Amino acid sequence: MDFAIGDGWAAYEGPHADHLAHAHVAIQLAIARSGMVRVVLDGDRVLTGQAVIVGPRVRHQMVDVGDPLLLLYLETHTALASRLLASIAPAGAAVAPPAVMASLNLRASAMTIVEGLSVGLGSREGRLDPRLEEALLKASKDPAPGAVARAAASVGLSPARLRALAQTQIRVPLSQWLLWQKLQRAGHEMARGAGLAEAAVAGGFADQAHLTRITRRMFGVTPSQASGAVRAVGNRFVQ
Repeated sequence: MDFAIGDGWAAYEGPHADHLAHAHVAIQLAIARSGMVRVVLDGDRVLTGQAVIVGPRVRHQMVDVGDPLLLLYLETHTALASRLLASIAPAGAAVAPPAVMASLNLRASAMTIVEGLSVGLGSREGRLDPRLEEALLKASKDPAPGAVARAAASVGLSPARLRALAQTQIRVPLSQWLLWQKLQRAGHEMARGAGLAEAAVAGGFADQAHLTRITRRMFGVTPSQASGAVRAVGNRFVQ
């Protein structure tokens, strides 16, 4: 079981059980090294293919078909995320089209896959509004209650204006983006071997129960289930 985190992306590779229906902030690219990925959307529509793209806040359920998967999560403001969404528009989720599959090396590492897709799809990184970029950095480093108001004040914006700017440029509510950052920090700690209570503190959650609720909502599993799988299989963390 492998975990990897890069600039604007995170990845998990390994076995998985049937998940509860959930939705997350990031764009997900689910890849089967062999076999197929199966995803059930709300309304019972089933997507089956070697790779499936799921957009942000699209409610879905990953179905265990017996094969390990590579689950690649891309932050919504990245150019690659934009190109992947454009490739399946107007759908919010779809089997990866031929243009994506042509640039997808099924045998490569998560990092190499990100790099290959970026080159193959012609993804050029665009810059966020400097005020938003600075505010996001501040809020991610200072996630305590009131983070949005403090971050907005630091760049001379009202909280409402900062939220509107975030919705336009990163395509998800700022509150959800901040939760995603907290989950990344907590996941980082768990991959290093921390217990759930330690991971919750590192992520900036109120307590372990809060971390559990958010993880279940965004990934369809609890932190206990995820960490149990890590202990049972063994994991390698790459950054």
